[in-house]
Formats: sequence, C-alpha cells, structure tokens
Amino acid sequence: MRTPSPNHPRAGFSVLELTIGVTILLVLIGSLMQSLSSLSRGTVTADINSDLQVQGEQAMGAIIEDLKRSGFASVGANAFPYLFLDGNATGAYAASAHPAAVHTAKVGEADFGPNREMVFLQPADANADNRPDISAAGQMIWNATQFSFVVVTRADGVNVLERRTDGVSPRKIAHHIERVAFDDNTTSGFQVPMRAIRVRIWFRRRDERGAIHRFFTEAVIKLRNG
Repeated sequence: MRTPSPNHPRAGFSVLELTIGVTILLVLIGSLMQSLSSLSRGTVTADINSDLQVQGEQAMGAIIEDLKRSGFASVGANAFPYLFLDGNATGAYAASAHPAAVHTAKVGEADFGPNREMVFLQPADANADNRPDISAAGQMIWNATQFSFVVVTRADGVNVLERRTDGVSPRKIAHHIERVAFDDNTTSGFQVPMRAIRVRIWFRRRDERGAIHRFFTEAVIKLRNG
C-alpha cells in the first residue's frame, strides 16, 4: 500500500479556517451596517436642519411683509403695536389672548425665555388699490382689525407660530417654535431703533434618537410710518 504524500493538496477547509473566514465576514458586515446607519442618521440630521432653515426663512419673510405695511399708530385710546408675554393679552387686545405655549428650553440655554407676542394694525384700503387710505387732513387711516403673531401648542405637543385676525382665523406660519420675541425700542433696552421692531425666532426640534436640532433667525424691521 502507498502512503499519501504529505505534500498532496487537501480538499475543502479546516474548521479553523472556516471559523476565521466567517468571523472576518461578520466584521465586514457589521462595519457596513454601521456605515449605513451613520449615513442614515446624517441624512436625517441634514433633512431636519434644512427644514428648520427653510421654515425660518419663510416665516421671517411673511412677518417682514406684514410689518412693513404696519406702523406705530393709535386707534382711539389704543396704541399699536401692542406687545405681550405668553398669551397674556389684556384690555382692548384681549381677543388675542390664549393659553401659554409649552416651553422646553432650560435656564442658561440660548432659546430659554418667554414668548413676546404682538398685536398690530394694517392701513385701511377701502378701494382695494393696495394704497393706504389718507384722511382729508393728510393722515393715514388705520383699519380697526387687529392682527397678531402668537405661539400656541398643538395637541401633539408641537409649538406653532400663527397669524391671527381679531384673535381667530389662525394661519400657520411655522412649526417647532421654541420661542419668538418681538421687541421695540423700550422692551429691547433701547437696542432697537426708534419706530422699528426686532423679530427673533428660535426653532427647536428633537429627532427620533432624542438629539435636539436648533435654528435661529433675526431681523429688524422699520415700520412704514417710522
């Protein structure tokens, strides 16, 4: 009988070789899955941040368009714009009152603080020619309708910035609002020019992993009779 030569090639793999091969394969699969997961998280983060930025730009654009047509005015004994904190509008402006929105920011965070909301007027335009009506004395005539920007909390817990007409007919301007602040020369500590309004909006949104995404936008708007 012939004894097999030790140099004769073996068929198949040993248990050790199979174990090593499977281990390497599992490591590669794990690395691939981790890369895909990181890529997915990065995409979600980019999408949320992009959405907040777009909302901020659109919301600020809508506010600027409104306030450029508005002005510092008086109708009867009531002065406009009227600024109030966390839904606490009173007296002649009480139609704009509402339950305070829920705040989640903590002391020391940039978006911590009350909402300073606003009631304002628009010029009268009886003939709808997009030009303010002027009295015989040459004074601008103001529409008595009160418009307001307020922040309210929806049933799902999301804060929404709304534009209201006489306290009703809400139109959504933006969502995931943590705080909004309208300031004039007095409330800003004289940092805002006379006859102007500073608008600041803080967005805050928590993703599925619990990470917080923020966006901030600010503008100073000179009112038309300023």
